[in-house]
Amino acid sequence: MSFRVKKDIHNEMKQHDEVNWSAVLRKAVMEKIRQRDINNFEIDKKRASEASKKIDDIRKSKIFDKGKNSTELIREWRDRRK
Repeated sequence: MSFRVKKDIHNEMKQHDEVNWSAVLRKAVMEKIRQRDINNFEIDKKRASEASKKIDDIRKSKIFDKGKNSTELIREWRDRRK
């Protein structure tokens, strides 16, 4: 894998030959992956609960389905396509 950096950054990196830049980049990539994995599993339970309640309220309001069941809605949409 290759990484591109701006010329000025590249020049600064060249001045520090003692640094293993491949290892630095590898470590940064692994850290980013680890952070994303952790963030994907952290769920804000309060927000999730509020969202679930809002969805239930919308479903109960029947604002979108006008009181029809799913079979009736599917038939209506299929008929509209014709």
